[in-house]
Amino acid sequence: MNFNTHLERNKLAVISALSSEKSILISEFIIILKNSASLLKIDNFSFWIDELQNIDHSEIPMTKHAVVDAQKSWSEYSYSRTTFGNILLDTCEKLFTYWQEDDLCSTQGQFYYYKDKNTNLVFKESVFGCIEYADRAMKKSTDTQFGIALISDLHGVVIVNNLY
Repeated sequence: MNFNTHLERNKLAVISALSSEKSILISEFIIILKNSASLLKIDNFSFWIDELQNIDHSEIPMTKHAVVDAQKSWSEYSYSRTTFGNILLDTCEKLFTYWQEDDLCSTQGQFYYYKDKNTNLVFKESVFGCIEYADRAMKKSTDTQFGIALISDLHGVVIVNNLY
């Protein structure tokens, strides 16, 4: 089987997963990320694999809007060796870090919610690198470990009303 056939299979697996219920979608994405890492010979998916494997699926914030947006993007996507990994990373961020269509930074970049695993402080980072703290300011240090902001982390910090 050639490389493009493998990419096509991974694309079809993503589209199939996006049509599944939340727990199946997440389980399938773990497999897709592992397969893609092996196929593309890159380690860029480790963060998402670790987070999705180690977090209870019911705690991962997902919106219907993110799923619909990903379905549309992947159905229109013409896969290529050079873009597949980046599109998959972008999809993971949109799906698993709770986003709202109108939650934009000053440069009109979408915010995604993360937390400092050492302090459990929630922050949001835009695609342009703008950071806003949803709690008190965090001090960055070399030993800071970041993770997905969970549903329980987001309650009381932002209004969570459109979860998948």
